[in-house]
Amino acid sequence: MGRSMQHRCASSSAISMEVRDGGVAFVTLDDPSEKMNVLSSKLRDEFESTLSSIESDDNIKSVVLISGKDNCFVAGADIKELAGLETREDVAALIDLGQGMMNRIENSKKPFVAAIHGPALGGGLELAMACHYRIATEHKKTVLALPEVMLGLLPGAGGTQRLPRLVGLQKALPLMLTGKNVRPKQAKRMGLVDQLADPFALEHAATQAAQQLASGELKTKKKKKSFADKLIEDTPLNNIAFQMAQKQVTKQTGGKYPAPYKIIDVIKNSYGQSHTKGSKHEADGFCDLALSPESAALKGIYFGQNALKKSRFGEAEKKVETIAVVGAGLMGAGIAQVSAAKGYRVLLKDRDAPAVGRGEDYVSKNLAKRVKKRQMTTFEMDKVMSDIVGLHDSLDVWPKHMSQADLVVEAVFEDLDLKHRIVKEMEEHVPEHCIIATNTSALPIADIAKASKRPENVIGMHYFSPVPQMPLLEIIMHEGTSEQVAASAVEVGTRQGKTCVVVKDVPGFYVNRCLGPFLSESMALVQDGVDLLQLDKAMKSFGMPVGPITLADEVGVDVASHVATFLGKAPGMEVRMQGGDPAVMSDMVNKGFLGKKTGKGFFVHPPEGQKQKGPRQLNPEAVELIKPYLRADKLTLTDEEIQQRMMSRFVNEAVMCLQDDIIASAADGDIGAVFGIGFPPFIGGPFRYVDAMGSAKFCDMMMGFADKYGEQFTPCQTIQDMAKTNAKFHN
Repeated sequence: MGRSMQHRCASSSAISMEVRDGGVAFVTLDDPSEKMNVLSSKLRDEFESTLSSIESDDNIKSVVLISGKDNCFVAGADIKELAGLETREDVAALIDLGQGMMNRIENSKKPFVAAIHGPALGGGLELAMACHYRIATEHKKTVLALPEVMLGLLPGAGGTQRLPRLVGLQKALPLMLTGKNVRPKQAKRMGLVDQLADPFALEHAATQAAQQLASGELKTKKKKKSFADKLIEDTPLNNIAFQMAQKQVTKQTGGKYPAPYKIIDVIKNSYGQSHTKGSKHEADGFCDLALSPESAALKGIYFGQNALKKSRFGEAEKKVETIAVVGAGLMGAGIAQVSAAKGYRVLLKDRDAPAVGRGEDYVSKNLAKRVKKRQMTTFEMDKVMSDIVGLHDSLDVWPKHMSQADLVVEAVFEDLDLKHRIVKEMEEHVPEHCIIATNTSALPIADIAKASKRPENVIGMHYFSPVPQMPLLEIIMHEGTSEQVAASAVEVGTRQGKTCVVVKDVPGFYVNRCLGPFLSESMALVQDGVDLLQLDKAMKSFGMPVGPITLADEVGVDVASHVATFLGKAPGMEVRMQGGDPAVMSDMVNKGFLGKKTGKGFFVHPPEGQKQKGPRQLNPEAVELIKPYLRADKLTLTDEEIQQRMMSRFVNEAVMCLQDDIIASAADGDIGAVFGIGFPPFIGGPFRYVDAMGSAKFCDMMMGFADKYGEQFTPCQTIQDMAKTNAKFHN
């Protein structure tokens, strides 16, 4: 590659520097203690020392910053380090160091080139933006983003100041307010990077750019603004851009997340100001957010999700390569899609060709949407589809294909006899090592395993609908499940892009077990006289993605009724499922009011494929059906009282699951609730909800409800014990 080492400064194991021909110093970031480079205090200290060496060495004319890792440039700041800060002064000191380092690069008389391969996220992108020139590889690994908002923060190392200057206000605001990824070609078009290169040509391109910048042959060009952009961004009309951004944030977040508002505020107050003044606004804004409860909750989710990526069962001995999915309905087709998209060979089987065809069509349409949005190429779509082999009972070859399966996921109807038949049929043809996983939302895994010749190979893998979008996967072990089987299931789920929570084999598992009392309470509130629309609105206002009435229509009133009836009979849950009369939903099922799938549930829905026009309308027949169940002494409740009654039922059941070892930890419970039903992320999960309120206050609230409404509100023993000292689940 034409290297001629003239000088070498090995500052430490995290950063090395090599001066090559033409006085180009290659500074390589590669911390061996981290899987991905992060801007930790260790790396930052070494980088400051390296900058001093660069500034004092006359042989160095220009600098290339490059990663020694093939999977990333820099993945951002060290979140653990940030989470450990306890005072505003500590946060301010950290931000001052970060801003100072970036300013030192930007103000250097020796040009810096950022050679980006893999993710450049958060502080990593801020580092690149501080450089004088940026080259990114055209590779699927390479993405650029400022995702701090997802942790309840804002870019604190100059990002709020440099990004608007580079790409313009109207492009910078959405990137910081959503944290979305920018692909290399898009980054080049908007001016975020100056040049694209093949990964194998990155070093050569960076060397050439560094030499030409030093000689003056290459000048950095500021992207020209269109007349419309100048009019909106460089005149008092820019207030319109900020107003529109704030309106959109309110629409998307309901005003529950302070970070996006603070980002708008910082950029608005900084726009047109000097970098020094703008940086002060940025630092103050970051300090305001860093110690907020919302940021603590979002960081808790981040840490919990990362912890779950490390399987407690270790690495699977036998790698799964071929996955068979039995049942090509929405669940089965979704499982096939997420499996094939991650490189698994998938056997998609159903009873006949039309059923398989519908499943394949479902996958094809989902992928076509991604192609249209430029999230994947047509070639990648074709590759995924080619990895899905459709099979049905009329094909004589299907048993031969099944003999190659390492894992079978059955996704058929919730019927124990049917699942038993599937297990027996599969075991006639699959190899002995093959795992049989059942995608059931309620049936005990141990009962399903009774039909198996190898019950140790049977496990539950409960996906949530729609599978391609929902991030959670519950892994359910019955008492006889092998830990090696569990290791494989977690490995497969993680590769599919799911966050896997291992739960005990009990009725409802974790998420649906908590949903049972929650939905029961929604019916109790309706019977108490709470309007259906008020109930939905109150829970949306609390931060839930949809209200409980909408949720019942979305998942199916028949499904909600089945879960409520099933859990109401489960040992130990009879009392906790009390409240609403299950006959309400049973009557709706008998009338055919099953929700969205039948066009009528609690609401009237447009035909499949058509969009809702105007406000949603309640189903008048359902409203009439409910009237006989209304209590004579109708209550008038505030939204807060509705929210507290609903959430206390969910949260108490979640804590009961921890008490009964159904989940392994409070962190698992928080992740399961947030990713499984959309428990408000800014709260952080049911266990953080108790911590925020205080266990003593939460216990008192439930005791009051128990006296007023019934024993279903009695707090579990763990809550009562914690209340004595106002203990917390999380430090």
